[in-house]
Amino acid sequence: MDLIASAPPKKGCPLKPSTYGDFLKQARLKYSLTRFEMGMELEVYESTIDKWERGATEPNIKNKQKIIQFLGYDPM
Repeated sequence: MDLIASAPPKKGCPLKPSTYGDFLKQARLKYSLTRFEMGMELEVYESTIDKWERGATEPNIKNKQKIIQFLGYDPM
């Protein structure tokens, strides 16, 4: 009998994501990207990624579309 277990979530990964920032952080950690690298992908500043992940700000409509395209689905 084969035992199969999933890997534990990476440290700091949101277990129950509920915001665009949570989903973005989850993806960023999954793919081992820095905030700078994620910012390059989404064409925003590193500090913007930080603010989204902390919930200090929400992405605007244009950036939500970029996030959806990056993730491959609409998390909301």
